[in-house]
Amino acid sequence: MNRGVISIARLYRLGYTRREITGLTGHGELRRLYRGVYADGRMTLSEDAEFAAALMAIGPQSWLAGRTAAMAWGLEPVSLAVLELATVASSTPAHAGLAVHRVGIAPHESEIVVRRGLRMSSVPRLLIEASASGASHELIRTLLESAVRRGALKPDVLAATLGRNAGRRGVGGVRAACGDYLPHPERKSRLEHSFDRWLSSQRDVVEPRRNVRMGPWEIDCFWPDQRLALELDGREYHIAASDFERDRRKDAWLQRRGIRVLRISEYRWRTDRRGAQEDLNTLLELGNLQLSS
Repeated sequence: MNRGVISIARLYRLGYTRREITGLTGHGELRRLYRGVYADGRMTLSEDAEFAAALMAIGPQSWLAGRTAAMAWGLEPVSLAVLELATVASSTPAHAGLAVHRVGIAPHESEIVVRRGLRMSSVPRLLIEASASGASHELIRTLLESAVRRGALKPDVLAATLGRNAGRRGVGGVRAACGDYLPHPERKSRLEHSFDRWLSSQRDVVEPRRNVRMGPWEIDCFWPDQRLALELDGREYHIAASDFERDRRKDAWLQRRGIRVLRISEYRWRTDRRGAQEDLNTLLELGNLQLSS
């Protein structure tokens, strides 16, 4: 058995007759999961075994889809009440406990992946499938953020998948929920331009040095007398774990040299500009106090 799961076709090939299979099921040695799919009745199945059984029931070209794929990726807790699958077919038999989505055209090869021996939707595709099934924008963002934290999603792959599936149900919902994760040319320059316009209107704020090279790092804005570095993070969210790690290393390098670090993201500049401005002014004032003491 594969993970304690076996198909009736495999049992026949092993020499079992239908009568013997019925007898084994009656005695509890086999347990019927779906039409044509059985489990070892003496063992508790793992979550992956449950997923494998569902795939076995629908056929070798099926895949875990939508929120079930998200569960298989580890992006949300597993619930086995109803498993969501997809396959390329015009019709499929009904199976209790399985929600099967039929598509007419096979997905792009990059949109179906095999993990732990299980066929499942890629993260960008499962977001589209979940959105098409009615998942809220909040849930889509939660799944995406979980994937980002796990290093399971790249913005260029998300953008390419949405582009290939343009016009398909669910794509608009993903774009609306996750637009800030998509690549946008010159996003950082827009943030810098907006910050510069604000800074030019502030008579009491000393003009910083721009794009200062310090050791291995380049700093967006630096006030040397106040020992303050400002980083303008042009993306609302960092995309990969490496982005976070790079920033943490930079911040630690600066702090070890007595330099305070303030980071302002485009999202904060757009939604909490006054708070960001107050933080900057306060840190500059602290620097001035230390300078005069």
